Amino acid sequence: MMGRQAREESPRGGVVDAGIPPEDRVDCLPLPEPIFYLHYHGFGRLPDDLPLQEKILNLARSPDFLRDMPRGSAKKFLSSMDRTGLREEDLAGFLKILFSEITRRMYIEAARQRPGAIGVQLSLPGSGNAAPAAVAAVSADAHGLGAGVYPFTHIPENPCPGMENPFVIRVVMKKGSE
Repeated sequence: MMGRQAREESPRGGVVDAGIPPEDRVDCLPLPEPIFYLHYHGFGRLPDDLPLQEKILNLARSPDFLRDMPRGSAKKFLSSMDRTGLREEDLAGFLKILFSEITRRMYIEAARQRPGAIGVQLSLPGSGNAAPAAVAAVSADAHGLGAGVYPFTHIPENPCPGMENPFVIRVVMKKGSE
């Protein structure tokens, strides 16, 4: 009985921490405040309530956010609040956008640390519904590295505030480094 109870109490998604020593785990997820507010206001389905926005920002920066995922984080957040007037679907939808932004930043930072990596190439999973700014970003050769290729110092932000980042990211290696 004790083993079963311990299993039920352990958080789902604990595999996120597997293999990562405690000293290498992050204390705060990479979500710059201006990016949060840009997406918050672009999303448009959450109240214009500054204290609530600050609570959601803190939630999204918490390392538990990766473990709980957007839906679990929304449920946990709403159950801890007295009254918010928020619909779980709206909050989970917004948290999904933030999850995409955070994991993108973490992926790019890991790629930056990879020996021989010179940048990333952006592509679109299907350009049929892509915003013109997204199509322009994957088509441009602004740095002489090829269409949609950006050095780590010039990676464009999500061109669609309030929506999930449209780009598929591939690490670009210096020739002979693969």
